[in-house]
Amino acid sequence: MVDTPPRPALPADHGLNGSMHKTSSLAKLREAGHAAVYRAAGGNRELVGLWLFVLSTFFGTGMSLCAKLLARQGVPVFEVVLVRSLTLLAFTVPVLVRQKVNPFGDQRRWLYVLRGVLGFGSVSLLYYAVTLLTMADANVLAFLAPLWAALLSPLLLAEWPSSGLVVALPVSIFGVLLVAQPPWLFGLSEGTVSILGLAVGITQSLFSALAKMAVRALNTNTESMAAIIFSMGAVSTLCSAIAVTVLGQWMLPRTASALALLAANGLMGYGNQVTQTAALQRAKAAPAIAMSYLSVIWGLAADVLVFHDAPDWLSLLGAVIICGCSFAVAYWERLEKQRREARERTAAVLLGDEEAVQPLLDPRPAATATS
Repeated sequence: MVDTPPRPALPADHGLNGSMHKTSSLAKLREAGHAAVYRAAGGNRELVGLWLFVLSTFFGTGMSLCAKLLARQGVPVFEVVLVRSLTLLAFTVPVLVRQKVNPFGDQRRWLYVLRGVLGFGSVSLLYYAVTLLTMADANVLAFLAPLWAALLSPLLLAEWPSSGLVVALPVSIFGVLLVAQPPWLFGLSEGTVSILGLAVGITQSLFSALAKMAVRALNTNTESMAAIIFSMGAVSTLCSAIAVTVLGQWMLPRTASALALLAANGLMGYGNQVTQTAALQRAKAAPAIAMSYLSVIWGLAADVLVFHDAPDWLSLLGAVIICGCSFAVAYWERLEKQRREARERTAAVLLGDEEAVQPLLDPRPAATATS
C-alpha cells in the first residue's frame, strides 16, 4: 500500500484567511472610530446643555425686566403671568397637534402635572416672598435652589454631584451675598426680618429645584419637549386666570409700550422654557441649576443699562465669583466624565470583559425628544 503524501494547502486558502483577517481589522477600526464619535457626542451633549442653561438665564432676566417695567405701568403681576402662560400654549399646542402627542394621555401624566404645579408654585412663592422681604433677601433665598438640587438629586434622580460642584456651590452663594448685600447680614437692617418671609423664600427655592428636577426625570424616557412646556403653560394659565378673576386685577393695557412689553415678556418666557427644558434634557440637574447664578450678572447689566444703577465694588466682586464658579462647574463635570470613562475603559480591557467593553465601544447617549 502506497502512502499518499499530505495535500498542501492551496494559496487561495491563505488569501482567503488574510482577507478575512484584514476585514476583521478594518471592522474593529471602524468600530473604534464610531465609539470615539459617540463618546465625543456624549461629552458635547452635556456641554451644550450647560450652555443652553446659560441662554435660559438671559431670557429669564429679560422676562423679569419686562415684568418690572410693566409693574411700573400698573399692569398686575398675575396678568403678566397669564399672558406669558398663554404664549407658551400658543407655541406648544400646534406642535403637539402635529406630533399627535397627548401630554396627559400616558401613565406619566402625573409627572407633567407635577412639573406644572411646581413651576407655577415657584413663581407664585417668589412674588409672595418679595412682598414679605426686601428684593435682596428674596433673591438670596431664591439661589438656594442649586443646593436643594445637589442634596435631592442622589435621592430622586440617582445623580451624584461632582466634587467640583460641592466646592462651587457654597462659593457661589458667597458671591450672591456680596451682590445682594442683604441688610440682615451686613448690619444695615432697620427692623427684624419676617420669619414667614424667610420660610416662603426657602420654600420657593425648593419648588424651583423640584420643578427643574421633574424635567430631568421626564428625560428618563423619550419625551416631547413641547409636552413638558405645555404642562407648565396649561397649569399656569389655569392658576393665573383664577387669581386674576378672584383678585379682580384684570386691566387692559392702555399704551403701545405696555402691549410691546407684554409680547416681549411672553416670547422671552417661551424662550426661557425651551432653552431650560432642552438644557435639563442634556445636563444633570444640579450643575445645570448652578448656572442660574449667571442671572445675577444679567441683572447687574440691566441695572446699569436700563435703570442707571451702578453696582459697588462688592457687587462686582460677587459677580466675578459667581461667573467663575458657574463656568468651573461645567469644566469639572466634563473632566470628571472623561476620567470616569477612561477608568471604566481601562478596567474592562484589563479584565477582558467583552460585555463591559461593548457599552464603551458604543456609548450612544439616550435619545431625547426635541421640538
